[in-house]
Amino acid sequence: MTRNPKPRGTRFHLAAALIMALGAHAAEAQVNNGVSIGPSEALAPPTAPPPPVSDHLFGDWGGLRTQLHDLGIDLTLDWTAEVAGNVSGGVQRGATYAGQVGLEADVDWEKLAGFKGFSTHVVLVNRQGANDSNLFGDHLIPVQEIYGAGGNVLVHLVYAYAEQSLLDGRVDIAVGRMPVLNDFDASPLNCNFMNNGLCGNPKQLPGADIGMSSYPDAVWGGRIRVRPTVQTYIQTGVYEVNQGLYTNQFYRTGFEFNGARDSGVEVPVEVAYEPLVGPQALPGHYKLGFAYDSSTNQQFFDSAAGLLSGTRATGNKTNYWVAADQMIFRNGPGATDGIILLAGYVHSDPSLSVYTDQVYVAALDRDFWPARPLDTIGILLNYQHVSDQLATEQELDASFGLPIANGATGVQTHEAILEVNYDIHVARGVSFQPDFQYVFRPNAQANIKDAAVFGFKSHINF
Repeated sequence: MTRNPKPRGTRFHLAAALIMALGAHAAEAQVNNGVSIGPSEALAPPTAPPPPVSDHLFGDWGGLRTQLHDLGIDLTLDWTAEVAGNVSGGVQRGATYAGQVGLEADVDWEKLAGFKGFSTHVVLVNRQGANDSNLFGDHLIPVQEIYGAGGNVLVHLVYAYAEQSLLDGRVDIAVGRMPVLNDFDASPLNCNFMNNGLCGNPKQLPGADIGMSSYPDAVWGGRIRVRPTVQTYIQTGVYEVNQGLYTNQFYRTGFEFNGARDSGVEVPVEVAYEPLVGPQALPGHYKLGFAYDSSTNQQFFDSAAGLLSGTRATGNKTNYWVAADQMIFRNGPGATDGIILLAGYVHSDPSLSVYTDQVYVAALDRDFWPARPLDTIGILLNYQHVSDQLATEQELDASFGLPIANGATGVQTHEAILEVNYDIHVARGVSFQPDFQYVFRPNAQANIKDAAVFGFKSHINF
């Protein structure tokens, strides 16, 4: 029996009402099983079967979710909470809570109005709390990724952009308010971890370059992705570089669209290979990327002594990265049901960036226990090297007994973090993740004792 479609005018009115209603809600979370970092991401190439529908605490919302989906409207409302406390080390003991409520709306306008391949994406967030890393003296790599840059407002706009798919998905174009790192060096696997060194993108990129805009703050930009084959793609884009990014003064709500603080454009390029390996079709993702920031007169090493002129560098910043993940053993049919290894390296210009080299390795094991197929074990080792030019400046400051550059209390060289966690599927739409992190040389300083941090990350998908 064929169901008569609703009049097109009705569809338009329903879509408009839902999109306008977004402004009245608090918002979202950056986790692998909730509101996405970017809807264009995929854990498997297009040939793989579609992933199962995520479970929700309130199920199908009395049938409303299915009705909206049939119209082309998908809504996700979720909440993430992260609690962390250092039981030893650092400059002091303490514990903090950081949380985020989020709403995502993805509209498939081909279903809704017949516009083939056209879709729009909006994410709003509300963030609360504080970060334990600041409490124990680490201002480089937060142990709670959900903290910060949300403006301390009821509703913060993360992104709002349009996407057009062409030639049966071989070409994909996105334009609007969007972070660079929605699509570049991005993976939903990263947020199986709580540490901000990897979730949502390797910290090296957004920490080293204001042009590499990252969730939850967007800029004007556009991106094009082309798939020469099913398992390969090349993508590039042009994005605004705004020196007010991440600041409450200029980006508090995310709705401030003026370009008064624009200094140039960011141009990233990334190529990727996404194979399905062996008879079990083990998914892998291998990426190589480069980015150029046209901005000039960027001075990062503001010496308190002002004596080492070589540290006040100007120029155009560059970054490059290599990232890979590969399932090596399959436990179940899903794209993440197995043992997955992750690794990556990122480099930034040491004369213009505090963060200069990052290396990480990680492993995930999901569906290892038949009785609990949605549980996941994760382990991550992240290493961060700080600019040698900055360290030279700090040594000079210290030798003259002056305040040390970059707000440090000692010379900054390198930092490493080990994280181990176990994500427990508690109930439909609810997960709870006990977490342990050991921070070697907090803030990349030898004069701050290593910190042992215990905590948990919980997530509810409504």
